[in-house]
Amino acid sequence: MKSMTGYGRAKYLDENIDLEIEVRSVNSRFLDLRIKQPYYLSFLEADISKQINKIIVRGKVDVNINLNLLKTPDMELNEEMVKAYWELYNKAKEMVNTDAHLPFSKLLSEENIIRIGKKEIDEDNMSRIVMTTLNEAIASHQKMASAEGSSMKEYCINSLSTMSSALNKIEAEFPKYKKEIYLKLKDNIEELLGEFIKEEDHKKLLLETAIYVEKADITEEIVRLKNHIDKFSALLNEMEELGKKLNFVLQEMHREINTIGSKFNSTKVFNDIILIKEEIEKCREIVQNVK
Repeated sequence: MKSMTGYGRAKYLDENIDLEIEVRSVNSRFLDLRIKQPYYLSFLEADISKQINKIIVRGKVDVNINLNLLKTPDMELNEEMVKAYWELYNKAKEMVNTDAHLPFSKLLSEENIIRIGKKEIDEDNMSRIVMTTLNEAIASHQKMASAEGSSMKEYCINSLSTMSSALNKIEAEFPKYKKEIYLKLKDNIEELLGEFIKEEDHKKLLLETAIYVEKADITEEIVRLKNHIDKFSALLNEMEELGKKLNFVLQEMHREINTIGSKFNSTKVFNDIILIKEEIEKCREIVQNVK
């Protein structure tokens, strides 16, 4: 079980390259991948996306690639421009009749006096370094996602135990409630109709009362809810596409406890029913962040 929330970072450094890659993610219904990288690594964007897709299937994922090329670029003096500037300088001196000297640093700072060559990139070597560092960042991210997933799994296990205990109390209490509502209905009917009930009608009324009470039975709902709890528990050990499956089971659990609550209208189990609903909602919040 893994969380969709995670963070991983990896670095690479040699005499020519200073590279840092961060992989950060939060929960999302689908995979939303955004890659921020220097323009001269654009040739790797497809490979980076493909590699992340292999590991991270859901979530809003931000990948930040910071790269500094440490190698000093080739520089050369533009001789023609130097001569041109120098001739203009001397001509200007003659025009104003001055012995002022032009600082040499000023001359070198003029535009296009010094040509700076582009930093050359060995794409094969750069690809190897970037992809290796990316894999390390993803592994770090997955380690954090797994650690958070373990905590989420432990919480869900404890929550299921709480639900099961409350459901057992409800199941134990219902036969007494069933008997109570039968006797209450029977007494109310006899009190309302009294001497107007003939003997054969009395038997029919008692039968109809029993049928009504039987329709209010929650045995099937309890059995289904127990099955859902077991299913949810088993799913916690799966790895792939888990969040959607867990969310579906929780929806079914919520449906069953609502039906139980509407049929079993007793203050004796009110707190237990509310407790189960609360635990289901807490689990639903958690599984929204499950991969």
